Amino acid sequence: MSRPPFTRVGHAFSPYNRVDALLSNSFYAPSNRHRRKDQRRKYTMGWLLITRFTIKEAIRRRLFLTMAILTLLMLVLFSLLIHEAIGRMQENNVANGMDPTLQTLYAGIAITILAMWLVYLIISTMTIFLTISMISGEIEAGTFAVIVPKPLRRAEIIFGKWLGYALILGAYTLLLSLAFMGIIYWFTGYWPTQAFAAIGMLEMSMLVLLGLITLGGAFVPTAANGVIAVMLFMGAFISSIVQFAIPGQDYTIQNITAVISLIMPTDAMWHGASFYLFPAAVGLLQGFTVSSVNTPFTATQPISPALLTWGVLYSLVLPLIAIVRFQRRDL
Repeated sequence: MSRPPFTRVGHAFSPYNRVDALLSNSFYAPSNRHRRKDQRRKYTMGWLLITRFTIKEAIRRRLFLTMAILTLLMLVLFSLLIHEAIGRMQENNVANGMDPTLQTLYAGIAITILAMWLVYLIISTMTIFLTISMISGEIEAGTFAVIVPKPLRRAEIIFGKWLGYALILGAYTLLLSLAFMGIIYWFTGYWPTQAFAAIGMLEMSMLVLLGLITLGGAFVPTAANGVIAVMLFMGAFISSIVQFAIPGQDYTIQNITAVISLIMPTDAMWHGASFYLFPAAVGLLQGFTVSSVNTPFTATQPISPALLTWGVLYSLVLPLIAIVRFQRRDL
């Protein structure tokens, strides 16, 4: 019995044409003996195929190349600025008869906080713009109508796309954070003793935002999903400023900001990261304490286990709800 030909449908340059072809070839059972084996394989290959082609689509759109070039330019400019700033500061300290070592270390701590906050903003912005159309955009373009009828479950489509973007953004978060920390260490000698704990919190903030966007994509159109993500992200940031400006005895403000942190935990994850960017043994630095740099952008204590657990559940449960919704959604 000859294998029936398959027909490519959909967008001419869509990577899902290749998914369609691979699924047609991979899951075709030429005999009853192989039918059950192929039936078992297809459910393990489906989400891997979607993840693979999500990453390949990012490469095809030159996303990686654009990110690499812009990131390299940003790091070069950052290196030049920090080199000039630290050089002038050390010259002034020497001219005034002061030891520049301790002042350089203080500067390294401050620059690390600012640089990682920049990383947090960059990653959050990229998460919104890269993933905003991962579900609703594909539905509006008719792409899912091509691949859903194939032997591929809808849950595998959502999970595969979520995993693909999580890998892309997670790798970029790690590399960008290490690059900034490495540059700061080169010029100031400061490296956070809990650097990877801080990076882990930045990864969590990205996954929280990705989970929200995944959920929104299954319920609302692309434009509405983008508005919701941006407004909640900015609202969480503004609430932290309000909480800092209002005295801590105002329990109404505390309750409101706590609710906002539960609805959108990204800013709470950043504050958890900022705590780990300070040196662990702050008492060894003369005149320096974490409370001395208490700002709306930093935290004086680590994130609570309950809030961290909520962030983990948030980033996992929201995509699961999106999967359930996508199972019932008309394409």
